[in-house]
Amino acid sequence: MVSSIDTVRIWSMQTAIRVFKETSPETDAGQSSLASRIISSYGMDSDDGEDATTYSLADILTGGTQSGSEGAVEEPAVSTDIETASFMAGLKAKLKDLEAAPDTSAQAAAMLKALDDGTLKVTDSVNGREVTAWDVEAQNAVPQTATSTDTDDWSTFLREHLARASGGTYQRNADQSHIDRATGKSAYFGIIGDQYYYLTWTVASGSSQSAQA
Repeated sequence: MVSSIDTVRIWSMQTAIRVFKETSPETDAGQSSLASRIISSYGMDSDDGEDATTYSLADILTGGTQSGSEGAVEEPAVSTDIETASFMAGLKAKLKDLEAAPDTSAQAAAMLKALDDGTLKVTDSVNGREVTAWDVEAQNAVPQTATSTDTDDWSTFLREHLARASGGTYQRNADQSHIDRATGKSAYFGIIGDQYYYLTWTVASGSSQSAQA
């Protein structure tokens, strides 16, 4: 069986692959460097220009993104429309899975709290939409309407939004969430269903920050 930690790492690697493939053509060295930076942002080891990065990408492309497990239960399809109850159900299921994994438990708990408080925002940069997430399981749930935002490919969006320290490393909160450069809010970038999204929420009072690659 695939552990919850392995699942989270596969999700993160899938995200890196998709962003890597979506970027405009560059030199081999430039693409390797971009892949390394994206992978490193998820706490994975890689060195710019080294074969290790290329191997990690190829490994996922040739089999890591395929479930292929006999007897695996197919997950319900998650809508790509961020306004829908289907998407919100997929979002909550993803957060629950992240909460079950030790490496992402703290930030997932913070996102679930923000979901409950109505302060978790979802951004779909590719389609230029964002919405305040709502708990589809809550009895008093109030569906929210998405608003328009700037449209960007994910690599450009992340370069503009993820805060970095003076040395170029990504800044993170104590729970390992990223920091949104413009607002100072906590941020998470990952896959929900089969698309990727950017989530932000208010940092809990007393939360400390630390700079990491």
